[in-house]
Amino acid sequence: MFRIKFFSCCFLVALIGCANNYKLEKKSVLSFNESYYNLWSSGVKGGGAGFNVYLVVDKSSNLDKRNTKIEGIYFKEKYTQLKDQGFNKYQALVKEDNNLERLEIDNSKEVKAVEIKNKKIPFNLKESEAVVSYLINDEQKYVKIKLAKKETINFPM
Repeated sequence: MFRIKFFSCCFLVALIGCANNYKLEKKSVLSFNESYYNLWSSGVKGGGAGFNVYLVVDKSSNLDKRNTKIEGIYFKEKYTQLKDQGFNKYQALVKEDNNLERLEIDNSKEVKAVEIKNKKIPFNLKESEAVVSYLINDEQKYVKIKLAKKETINFPM
């Protein structure tokens, strides 16, 4: 009887611990002046397509003073890192192609595609929703945001 209670208790603790890994913040220290995405295409057959995501963090968020680091974004069933572009601006590139996620250059300077298996993202998102992952004092946080869709300006080639 003791074993059953012990294992039940361990299972419950593990289940609760796993459930909290991806908890969305109801009130976040992050606020954005602008958040949008647009479509991109390489213009070359097989060159790929996807989305550029842009975030402009409001200065009142005080990222440095709050020891906050923006890491990445979940969008369109993908996760990618956000790159700091300076002046509180962040950008992410989300590739639409499911099989070829990134290119690597090996020692022979040959560019080769690296296949990465798609993982199911841990959030249910609507068409223009995204989740930003960030750290505050090394504690992982998640906040859901809405992204506006901006039209891509196509230039003749």
